[in-house]
Amino acid sequence: MEKSWKYITISVSAFICYCNTLWGSFLFDDTEAIVKNKDVLPSTSVSEIFKNDFWGMDISLNSSHKSYRPLTILSYRLNVIYSNNVLDSFQFHATNVILYGILCLLTIPVFELFLKKRKHEYINEIAFMSSLLFTVHPVHTESVAAIVGRADILGSIFFLVAVLLYHGCLQQKSVLLLCITLIITAAAVLCKENAIMALGMCIAYDIFLQKKKLKTWMNMLNLYFISRNLILILFGIIILYYRLKIMNFEGPIFTSIDNPAAFSGNLFVKVFTYSYIYFLNFLILIWPNWLCFDWSMGCIPLIENFCDIRIIVVISFWIFWLAVIYKYFKKIYKSGLIDGSAMGICLMVLPFIPASNLFFTVGFVIAERTLLLPSAGFCFLIVIGYFKLSQTFNSEKVFKNLFYIFCVLFASRTIMRNFEWLKEETLFSSALEVCPLNAKVHYNIAKVAADQNLKELAFLEYRKALELNPNYEQAMNNLANLLREEKKYIEAESLLRKSLDVRPNFAAAWMNLGIVLTNLNNSKEAEYCYKTAIKYRSRYPDCYYNLGNLYLDQKRNEEALKAWEMAVYYRPTHVAAWSNTLVLLDSMKRYKDALNLAQTALSHNPLSPALHFSIANTLGKVQEFDRAEAHFLEAINLNPKNALYVSNLGVLYHRWGKLDKARNMYQRALKINPNMKTTQLNLKKLNRR
Repeated sequence: MEKSWKYITISVSAFICYCNTLWGSFLFDDTEAIVKNKDVLPSTSVSEIFKNDFWGMDISLNSSHKSYRPLTILSYRLNVIYSNNVLDSFQFHATNVILYGILCLLTIPVFELFLKKRKHEYINEIAFMSSLLFTVHPVHTESVAAIVGRADILGSIFFLVAVLLYHGCLQQKSVLLLCITLIITAAAVLCKENAIMALGMCIAYDIFLQKKKLKTWMNMLNLYFISRNLILILFGIIILYYRLKIMNFEGPIFTSIDNPAAFSGNLFVKVFTYSYIYFLNFLILIWPNWLCFDWSMGCIPLIENFCDIRIIVVISFWIFWLAVIYKYFKKIYKSGLIDGSAMGICLMVLPFIPASNLFFTVGFVIAERTLLLPSAGFCFLIVIGYFKLSQTFNSEKVFKNLFYIFCVLFASRTIMRNFEWLKEETLFSSALEVCPLNAKVHYNIAKVAADQNLKELAFLEYRKALELNPNYEQAMNNLANLLREEKKYIEAESLLRKSLDVRPNFAAAWMNLGIVLTNLNNSKEAEYCYKTAIKYRSRYPDCYYNLGNLYLDQKRNEEALKAWEMAVYYRPTHVAAWSNTLVLLDSMKRYKDALNLAQTALSHNPLSPALHFSIANTLGKVQEFDRAEAHFLEAINLNPKNALYVSNLGVLYHRWGKLDKARNMYQRALKINPNMKTTQLNLKKLNRR
């Protein structure tokens, strides 16, 4: 019963800490990975998920982010299916909270495995307290509150399950359990790439379990030990090979904006900057008061010379850890035994290695989500240290009270941080307190301001982002879009060309330059820009849509139809492309083609008033008045304030001979918009009868 209560306590603690995330929305990376990702929709073939990266782009393409997490995407699709094909953020957040609770519960048996070797009388208590500290740790907020953080949660769950299964394999000498462990590890990697370190953790646990006090290192190396660990290593190599093969043996393309130290040619800068970043990661685990959704750009300036006072911090940090390692290995040498704290160190270090920049470059400076599993090892070590201190000072009750006070403080910080994750404006504003020199933070504040039509703030923040980072091509692109809306085309063109000098394969900037050039009546170069954008991003529905509009202006109707066809192929919910297609077919008097295509358009966009309106107009022209009326009424029902819809229904009734209804519709339209001259004329004609 006591153990049941411990599991209940962990579950309740996880829910209390993260229940406020349930009312969060899709924000920041969620928009690209879920809202705009067609792989999340049931209408997309499941096979596409295994061909594309986490963001829905073909992973073999050079422009792909190369993150491959198909099982995470499948979990998003299940959320959509469960919500009746609707993107319901509550469902997504609820799933994250449930999965996080499962992860926290799994830490208890894993910690117990690490402690059982010494038959410690406090095994259950240490495991429980470690799990409780892990559950309330504020560094996990990004992994739970951000829906994209599910990749880390799922990968971590499979990681811990793999360790538990491998323990069973060692106890029972079961080949079946070894195979299941390998399958679970493969599943973990398909959720998040860094989960491959589960194999390293299994090897570390094997060594930990086999090393007995009276057993030398050489005696451990029996055939069974060597063969099972070789299998783990070989399987890891196979996973890496197929992972690289899926990526077309090409790495992701990062810039100095993403990870400035990686682009420094100076070894001194790299070593000391990365060391300082490791220190900051460790500091966040100790006291997670400084949390930020993004640590790139100017957030952590490079250490470029010996005069930088941060070098003292770096040297002290390494002296501390070298002393700890020396003391620990000395203890192992004298006792001939490895205790549970070694596994805590492995759990803290091994999952962090893929994010360390030691073996390959990553696209971030600090990412709090990468500390999800390492924090489990950290919490385990903290509790072990707490027990040793309480026994040394013989003040177990005092130390226990201090521990639970500390847990309450952490839980409070977690809840407060989750409130910041509920809205983009609060998330980005909170980042300014931690990283005021981060151009990306200012960029995101500007982006939210632009969405809320706060143009003055948007202009100010975009210019601040460019002041901090003059080569920030995305800020140039977005600022150019605002300038275009203000009809400042020359300044917009200049910014877009500069952004393309920084990143020549920037597809969005090519498309936006095409739009600006169209407004400047430079159609020939605009067409070139649209085609260049498509060259760099083949699945670019908005670009195909704008290209179609350009062709329409040039009376190249067939080419316009083909461009819009590609737009809706890549995004079936692109209402504007569907609507333009139907209107153009109608104007070309291809009524049959328009009505046939309309059914497909409506199947993807059943609640689009614009589509119902276009269909109604076409049906009216072929004198199918009953069907036309139904679609007009549906359009008006979906958008009752649109005077044009109401007026055109009046025209339909007028032609149909239902004059009283026509008069009512004309009058209703004029109440919405009194300046509709055509409607006024139609009403006058009707009243003369």
